[in-house]
Amino acid sequence: MHPSPSSCVHLSVAAGCGGTTWGLQQARNALVEGKHVVWICDESPDVGRFSQMFTNVSPSVVSKFHLSAVGENIEAGIESGISLLKVLSNIDLVVVDDWTTKTGKASVDLRKSIHKLIEECKVNQVSLLMISSAYEDASGAGWKARGGLRGCEIWFLHRCSREERIRELHIDDVVNEFTITDDGFIPRK
Repeated sequence: MHPSPSSCVHLSVAAGCGGTTWGLQQARNALVEGKHVVWICDESPDVGRFSQMFTNVSPSVVSKFHLSAVGENIEAGIESGISLLKVLSNIDLVVVDDWTTKTGKASVDLRKSIHKLIEECKVNQVSLLMISSAYEDASGAGWKARGGLRGCEIWFLHRCSREERIRELHIDDVVNEFTITDDGFIPRK
């Protein structure tokens, strides 16, 4: 069983480790259970990767995947997501992929929008998964998450130092190892 967001999770990801794939897998799990998913991003997920992840999911199920690809105006996508949360009662998961820039700080306005979304998801009891790039602290203190979000668990996803194909998901002091495949993340035994 994969860890899944129970309320608000900020998934902070090392570059190229599969953050979008993790989000797509969580979305697929919700869709297969008959739920709706709101996906907010700057650009649509890679078509090839999307089709790999959803190859065995019927088109009627995938139609419950509400995509809001908004370019650099992620705040517009967040506002759209908040609007959907106010009118649809069957949303199970909201994913905001690449919610902040890979370098520098998130703007004050963006952080305000994100906190509005966090609160709306809590009110509606909807899981929220926000994905962003992690960075390593220059002082050697380890991985850091961008954005300084309040009210969210922070999970870190990065490559295993022993083997390139293995991904490590750090939740507090617990490390879960996964192999990344065409079908998503498979837990290692």
